[in-house]
Amino acid sequence: MRKLFLANFLIFVFVMGWAGAGEGATVSKSYSWQDKLKRGAINIVTSPVEIARDIHNTTEEKNLLVGWTVGLVQGLGEALVRLGAGVIDLVTFPFNFPESHKAPLLDPEYVWEKPGPKYI
Repeated sequence: MRKLFLANFLIFVFVMGWAGAGEGATVSKSYSWQDKLKRGAINIVTSPVEIARDIHNTTEEKNLLVGWTVGLVQGLGEALVRLGAGVIDLVTFPFNFPESHKAPLLDPEYVWEKPGPKYI
């Protein structure tokens, strides 16, 4: 079980790093280690909001049954991704990475920047 978790985590880190390493990627804002620390802590704490947001948005678009089934599963997945990005930011903030690697792993940077109801 531990090997499976480690393998999945390494694949996640590799994919996230590869996705942000494109040649055309530009950083419009200068990020510091304080930004990574703050963003990581906030994304860890607010990751459950993704569940409620996806249930609400899917219910508004489709119906209540689809919202509480499909929206719940989508929300759980997005919450895990936001939690993982927060953990990565929190673990890597003390290292002196180049400016291009201090940018957010997710777009939007915070959960309240997404369309839909404002929970925070």
